[in-house]
Amino acid sequence: MLNHLMTTRTLRTTVFAVAVGMLTAMVSVPAGAKDKPLSKTELKGLISSAETKAEHARIAQYFEAEATKYEAEAKEHGELALLYQRTSSTSPTKYPGSMQSFNHCDSLRKSLQRAAENARQLAAEHRGMEKDAKQ
Repeated sequence: MLNHLMTTRTLRTTVFAVAVGMLTAMVSVPAGAKDKPLSKTELKGLISSAETKAEHARIAQYFEAEATKYEAEAKEHGELALLYQRTSSTSPTKYPGSMQSFNHCDSLRKSLQRAAENARQLAAEHRGMEKDAKQ
């Protein structure tokens, strides 16, 4: 009889622990979904229908992340441009060490910096919309 009670208690405790674990996992998935980056399709849908503070915040977060990525790429191309500039030859063809390689990397750096500025501007606009939005 005592063994039966102990087995039943252990079984109940195990079932309860599993149920609590599953409930915790189910509740945490939607919360974690907010941390997941938006896909291009999700972004387009959100831009066309955004009304709430949370929706504008997600859009702003997307563009802030894009700006950070562009800035990192711009820095990388800026460093490469400096290396090409220091080791450039007078050859007009696009070989490593030529001025064309420097120009290529420097042009990419400038373009990526503009893209980062534009993305930051879009993020700022959505932060403003977030303040004015309902909810």
